[in-house]
Amino acid sequence: MKAWADLSTGLLPQVLQDFVRLIGLAATMTIVGSYGGRRLYVPINPHADHPIAKLIGLEKLTILSKVYGLEDHFDIPKAARALRHLRDEKIRAEYGPKSASALALEHHLTERQIWNIVGRSDDIDSDQNQLFG
Repeated sequence: MKAWADLSTGLLPQVLQDFVRLIGLAATMTIVGSYGGRRLYVPINPHADHPIAKLIGLEKLTILSKVYGLEDHFDIPKAARALRHLRDEKIRAEYGPKSASALALEHHLTERQIWNIVGRSDDIDSDQNQLFG
């Protein structure tokens, strides 16, 4: 899913927000796509043949290495909340022209899940806001 331009970085875990500030949203989400849920080792002295450099480019890996190169490793979050939010927005936008059945097949969900998503507000915290409103 590459609709990252619409992603609110506030939905991302802090380490990914830091990555966005350093290397941009597209490069950050490319790393999440390849390393989400796994440990990432950022080299101190990156080179063009490094797997991360091949993903995001040597220039961006060099930026990361200046900040994170001395760390042994750290876990890259899967960004599930942010990606789920993007998926749900896409489903809401496509519902109508596409049937619940077609959307369920496309997104590997059940039709009931599609109906639940379509029935929810775009506000991801609407349930919690109702508790305090």
